[in-house]
Amino acid sequence: MTSAQVGDTGLILLVPEVEPAIGRWREQYDSVAPLGVPAHVTVLYPWVPAERLTEADCDGVAEIAGATDPIELTFAAIGRFPDVLWLNPQPSGPILALIAAVTARWPDYPPYGGQYGDEPVPHLTVADTDPDQLGAVVADVEQALPISSTAGELSLVVRRADGWSFDRTFPFRN
Repeated sequence: MTSAQVGDTGLILLVPEVEPAIGRWREQYDSVAPLGVPAHVTVLYPWVPAERLTEADCDGVAEIAGATDPIELTFAAIGRFPDVLWLNPQPSGPILALIAAVTARWPDYPPYGGQYGDEPVPHLTVADTDPDQLGAVVADVEQALPISSTAGELSLVVRRADGWSFDRTFPFRN
């Protein structure tokens, strides 16, 4: 979400359980944390721009979320992309199924604009800077793992002029 424009939207799974272990590192090294985005796993970004978002779109997300069971996740390992240090949510299958459901409903909005292929790697960003420079972060975070979490809803976030804000949530099936 680093190159986001005002009006961009995204659908995310909040993971507050990891904040004690990574919150201070995210504030320092994750470009979206200071803009109001808590620890999360992205399901779909970018999504329908805010000015074009309709109630029918939100109803579609509510329908998908309502057909989704809560997702039990464990974060037990750190991963690396070229410029991202991240936590690996397992199992990834339920997240990938959710990503597939929303991208099937909105095919004009592939995950990350299609930059990373058809099947993105579910992840929770700790730092979006060169991971090779973050040895102390890795050592500290690894000591806190594993961390368990239950995702029970999708959250719609919107980029405003002063940062990201939460628009609404879509509960999963109980």
